[in-house]
Amino acid sequence: MEMILQTLQAVGYLTLLIILIVFWGQVLRRREPRNFWIFFALAWTMNLLGNLAWIAHDLATGAALSTFSFVDAFYIIRYVLIGLALWLYPTSLTQKAWKRIGSAALITAALVWAFYFRSAMTTNGGDWISFFGLALYPILDVALIVIAWQRARVSRETFWHRTALFLFCAVTSYGIANTLNLTEYVFPPLSGGILPNVFWILTDVFLLIMALGASSKEKEIRE
Repeated sequence: MEMILQTLQAVGYLTLLIILIVFWGQVLRRREPRNFWIFFALAWTMNLLGNLAWIAHDLATGAALSTFSFVDAFYIIRYVLIGLALWLYPTSLTQKAWKRIGSAALITAALVWAFYFRSAMTTNGGDWISFFGLALYPILDVALIVIAWQRARVSRETFWHRTALFLFCAVTSYGIANTLNLTEYVFPPLSGGILPNVFWILTDVFLLIMALGASSKEKEIRE
């Protein structure tokens, strides 16, 4: 089991690097909309920096990083950048989408509190800060999923629809991974770490298909 987990984590780091190279490649090739690719390239750069900061902390201190720490700033910035990319490009979403996003986030927060909070406090000795460090992400994920779905809806009958669908699949897969990660934290008997890593890798696969597909579609339009 441990060997499988380590292998999946190694694959995850590799796919992260590949996605980062692809996104910055889109920026350097001036793929349109260029600012969209800049946002995504910066987002995955934040992801990489967060991972490196985590590893550096563990190596320097010899102790595992807390569930909620300074490293989360990198990951939260990543969410903001992805949200901006989904909201603004290729055209800005309407303000009505904010109501759906806010409602979905609030409902998710209520569900997380109802199903996880009490068990997390019992299992982990009332450490609510560590719980918050994991519970925050499914809420942010739902917000991104709603934005991505709105983007896919408004992009129907346009060249951007396929890109939007893969983005929706990617953020949904990432949300599933974070929810599984939270579940394993709150309910240790379910812990294993394999399924979250599978869905994190699947996220990168969707993004890679999205990026390569967008490049192919742009080439067809130019021709």
